[in-house]
Amino acid sequence: MHLTVAVHDFPTLARNGFLYDDSFYDFQIARHIAQGDGPTFDGTHLTNGFQPLYVALLVPFYWITGSSETLPIHFALALSALLSVGTAYLLYRLLARRVSETAAVIAAAAWAFSPIVTRQTANGLETSLAVFMLAATVGYYLERVRGEIAPPRARFLVLGVLTGGAILARADLGFLALAMCLDYLLVRRARGAGARWRGDVGLAVGTCVVMLLPWLAYGTFAVGSPLPESGRATRFLGIAYAPFFGMGSASLAEDGPDASFVLAHVLRSIETFKVIPVFHPFFRGTKKFGQHVDQSAAMEVVTDVAGALLLLALAVWWVRRRRGVGGRPGREFEFLLVFAAMMIAAYSSVIFGVFFFLRYYYPLYFVGMVFVAFAIDDLIAWLRVRSVHARRAVLVASGAYAAALLFMCYTSAFRSTPVYRFYDAARWIRTHTDASDTIGVFQSGAIGYLSGRRVINLDGKVNSDAFDALHEGKLKDYVAAAGIDVVMDSANVLNLFLGPWSDAERERLEIGRVFTGGEYGVPGWIGYRVSPPRVLNAESVLPGSPRVQPDRAP
Repeated sequence: MHLTVAVHDFPTLARNGFLYDDSFYDFQIARHIAQGDGPTFDGTHLTNGFQPLYVALLVPFYWITGSSETLPIHFALALSALLSVGTAYLLYRLLARRVSETAAVIAAAAWAFSPIVTRQTANGLETSLAVFMLAATVGYYLERVRGEIAPPRARFLVLGVLTGGAILARADLGFLALAMCLDYLLVRRARGAGARWRGDVGLAVGTCVVMLLPWLAYGTFAVGSPLPESGRATRFLGIAYAPFFGMGSASLAEDGPDASFVLAHVLRSIETFKVIPVFHPFFRGTKKFGQHVDQSAAMEVVTDVAGALLLLALAVWWVRRRRGVGGRPGREFEFLLVFAAMMIAAYSSVIFGVFFFLRYYYPLYFVGMVFVAFAIDDLIAWLRVRSVHARRAVLVASGAYAAALLFMCYTSAFRSTPVYRFYDAARWIRTHTDASDTIGVFQSGAIGYLSGRRVINLDGKVNSDAFDALHEGKLKDYVAAAGIDVVMDSANVLNLFLGPWSDAERERLEIGRVFTGGEYGVPGWIGYRVSPPRVLNAESVLPGSPRVQPDRAP
């Protein structure tokens, strides 16, 4: 199923909600690296606003395929598909020695055929790689380190390599490293181990740090920060976009996040766990039913209440389980709950970016499946002593649930409705602007990759100069200084960051309007020429295309 998505035609992948706009930042940076330009999105500004291990894996695809824009992306999606299958296998291995074979198979199958896994596998980002590295690291830690009384030193070296690779796959897996380290210190203390543990932990931590040092040094000296610049941009944008997502007022941009803003993020974080594979059919089905009967708001309340009760029930079940004789086999996974708490705290109170929560919390869906497997195992044990009629009823319900999960997986893999319009905006730029034009865009990933023009990122995810100007309220000056000819994006975003405009400025902009998105299948977008008009280069546009300066629908 996942490989089937990887071979969809490219316009379908780009428009129908598979590839995210941020995916194209990685593709463009990998293409520039393959061409010898270094880690840059626009060919000028070096950036560390990406996850390095994933981009490193993309670079060979561009070497192999030459000038092709699309083949490397198909290869990337095929790689992600294989990683998702590998993650399902690692989940099975992780559980097989701790729960029944049936429970382990159900958990692995639910992961492999989950609609959220299908969707995130095809997003073109590091998501699948990060969870694969998490699964590999956790599995090695539990099987080869934590479970041994005195593990050989070489195993800590391997653990350090895996942990470093996980962090290079996605920076927030540093929280996994912290949770794992804390867990091991507590384990060694409980066992009354001698001083040798310090050297063991030091070797793992040292190896991890050595792996990270080149990346951290590059960020510090080339970009100005060891932390990804996309992280600070996400925080800034998460606060600035608060009114767009019903998370607060526009004053947050000046006053900073308040308690209600943080609380809203905590609640949205918890709400995101509705897509954990075994729960997803119920919550998604209930929501769809509410839309069908025109009771969306009521069904939203029902799912929220059901979700809260489910979390409470799971918490009570786990506490009772761990106190019993059979609870010990699952207690070694509790450091993953610490990891989950760290992730929720970071994204709810520091990083924000609610519009990315679905993929930010993807590693926690894996964590959720680990604990759900124990619940399934307990349910199976409970059913063994129940009547035949009860077992048949549960079997029928399980079959219906599995069918719903597979149907959702299928519909996620074969979408036919356009969701993202960046592809269409890029096509317009390619056919309606001059080859020498520089385009300034906030949501610039796909446009920068597909338009054939020099595109400057304006929201700061891969451009520290733009972020500084944005943060200081000097973006208009930056647009002029950077030699940008056309600015375009959602009208709301342009108004937020480049406005307010005086009447005279507004009049000049309207005269220079070159793009009205609604006429080209990109509703809500608008584009203005901010440099003097020029005669178009006849070699710069596609044959037969309308070479115009003002906005004209083809």
